[in-house]
Amino acid sequence: MNNLIRLYRLLLPFDSLTISTNLTYSEVLQKLDKIIEPPQKIRMAWQLQKSHKPYQGTFSRNTFKISRIVSTYRNSFLPEITGEIHPQPFGCSIQLSMKLHLAVIVFMIVWMSLPGSIGMLALLVWLVERSVGLIFLPLFGMCIFTWFLSLICFKIEAKKDIKFFSHKFKYSS
Repeated sequence: MNNLIRLYRLLLPFDSLTISTNLTYSEVLQKLDKIIEPPQKIRMAWQLQKSHKPYQGTFSRNTFKISRIVSTYRNSFLPEITGEIHPQPFGCSIQLSMKLHLAVIVFMIVWMSLPGSIGMLALLVWLVERSVGLIFLPLFGMCIFTWFLSLICFKIEAKKDIKFFSHKFKYSS
């Protein structure tokens, strides 16, 4: 079962992290306040100054939903981070879950459905009549390439977020 979960995490654009820290609940909230600014629907290039905070989103009580602000490039595969803060006897535990934005997931499914369905049809025709050729291979290749591209772009960005949060809330004695 553990190997199945590891395979799932490896092959899907999803990641999670739990950070244990000796910071108090209020100290964690103060640090979050320093790195999260309110979300903006549209960010213009002139607004992307060095003075902005690294993340945008909302947080209240013990939960937050944020995404990283990127100023030098555009990336639809940035992780959407949801987090929960759990007070513990000697500090806090911060649980982070990272996933693709729902609009990106829907777009990718729609985008890959046409070559995927045509590829399945071509495979069925090829199984009945071998003289048709292997036209389904490039169509499946397109789906696999698109999936790998989105997965790699997501994992690169998620790794940056994991590094940032691990460093920001690291356990110190």
